[in-house]
Amino acid sequence: MARLNREDRNFTGSLPDLKASVKATEHQTKVIDRKIFIVETHFPKVAAMLQRYAVGTAKLRNKGDELAKTIAAYAEEESPSLKQALTTMSECLSAIQDQRDAEVSKIEEKLVQGLSVYDTKCKQARNDVRVSSSLSTREVKSFENLEKAQMKSTDRTRIARAQAEFQKASGEANRSLRVLREQMNEFESQKMRDVKQIFSGFVVCEMELLARSMELYTRAYQGLMNIIEEEDLEEFNKSMTLKPTQWGSAPALSNAGRYVNPGNGRENVLEEVEDESDELNRTM
Repeated sequence: MARLNREDRNFTGSLPDLKASVKATEHQTKVIDRKIFIVETHFPKVAAMLQRYAVGTAKLRNKGDELAKTIAAYAEEESPSLKQALTTMSECLSAIQDQRDAEVSKIEEKLVQGLSVYDTKCKQARNDVRVSSSLSTREVKSFENLEKAQMKSTDRTRIARAQAEFQKASGEANRSLRVLREQMNEFESQKMRDVKQIFSGFVVCEMELLARSMELYTRAYQGLMNIIEEEDLEEFNKSMTLKPTQWGSAPALSNAGRYVNPGNGRENVLEEVEDESDELNRTM
């Protein structure tokens, strides 16, 4: 931004000279207005999209938590090595969602807020521009009054008063322009620092999530590759084998289709045969 050396201006010059100097000031004001307009237009849009990104990430985090819980519940019903692999996968998924949760918090609490404060900053900057423009306009009017007094009046008191008013207006305009220039330099510098910090923070969040996800997904993959099918099949086949009941705990079915007490064994069968023989002899 070109510096306007108003202090070096010859205030006893003509009105066109003053207006030419003021025109240079107006050009600077337009440049400042444009810079403010850019921030006012784009920062709210970027902040809104970052907020939507955070909401989308939060939804994905919630779905990831649900998936992790579902896999964990399924793992409890499975055979040993498969259960271990699924449990590891569930834990890894849950840890990834923790990383996503941290990203959501950072985006909402730091990045979006860092952009949102520029709504207030832009309003303040525009107010500073209006004040400076108003003082520049008053300077021109006071100079016009001084020139009229010098041309149409011989009253030295009136001319001196008009000259004092002009000097005062000119000094206020000079100070206002200098302050505005300093404020806008600070505005631009702070804006660039904030943009750098906000977007680098976003990139770091994404890199941390990707790095952590790669680490955890690798662990989950290794766990799945460690499933020992033979051992789980052996466990499955063992589970299908019915364990025999202990003797004496329940009646057993004989080869003849009758229930006998396994505790008495063969002696009970012989006794039944002898009883049937005695019954036959009595009948004969």
